[in-house]
Amino acid sequence: MNSMNSMDEQRPESLPRRQTDPAWLQDHFLETGHDETTRSATFTFIKRRNRHYAVTCRHVMEAISDPKMVPGARFPTIAIHIDRAVLNLSYFTAKGLSLGVGAPHAETKREEIDVAIAPIDGSYWGLLTSKKNKMAIDLDNWREPKWDAVKYCLAAGYSDEKKTKVTTGGAEKVSSQLFVVVAEVSSRLARSERQITLSSLLDKAHGYYFSGMSGGPVYAVEGHAERQVEDEELFPVGIIFEGHPSSGRADMEGSKDGASVFLTERDLFFRALTLTPELFDEWLQKAGVPA
Repeated sequence: MNSMNSMDEQRPESLPRRQTDPAWLQDHFLETGHDETTRSATFTFIKRRNRHYAVTCRHVMEAISDPKMVPGARFPTIAIHIDRAVLNLSYFTAKGLSLGVGAPHAETKREEIDVAIAPIDGSYWGLLTSKKNKMAIDLDNWREPKWDAVKYCLAAGYSDEKKTKVTTGGAEKVSSQLFVVVAEVSSRLARSERQITLSSLLDKAHGYYFSGMSGGPVYAVEGHAERQVEDEELFPVGIIFEGHPSSGRADMEGSKDGASVFLTERDLFFRALTLTPELFDEWLQKAGVPA
């Protein structure tokens, strides 16, 4: 590991970058534009039974109905950008715009699973692999870590804070920084556990906000020593649904709840859904997404 309990922008072809991409909350026809103020979260790409999926959080999917999150949008959607192309995860029917992202059905709020899944096979996946060098977490060949040997995990995702405009290939694009945060495991780890909690206290305030990392992957690393870790040593074991500190945006201030009220600017805190082949199959079934 480059440094324990720290944040680093990863090299362009790192495994966390190849297995993720920003999830943009915007208008289907870009009528409201696409700039540094466009809200975003994270997609994690997953392969199961030779089908590909883009996975984010239920609360990200539901956020597009909030005018504060997608101001002025007549047809709010979630999208992936590839150069100048926009892959909208939505389509029009006789009843209007329909989102191509599904969340597991729940009878009550208590039963909700904070995950949302979109099938992304065919030409969409071909573009992501050929144009952006993306690859999926392969649950058909999932490697289970030695849970008792895991002390640290890596949480990865794209920040919704302080986006910038960059010019590449003569075109101006919006850049969202990929964070990879190393933190200690503070919950029980096991294939049978449904959630993972990561929590570390730094010596001083770190100044980072983790809004936008929802939907990103968590990787387990075997061993307790601080050391350099190669991509092949990363075990994908979770999908982030909560991170603190959350946001420095004015419209998010004062929104702390639950455990976050006890956290300080020196804390790193994440909660994730445990990712296993069996749990992913359950999510697909409950969401009614083709498997």
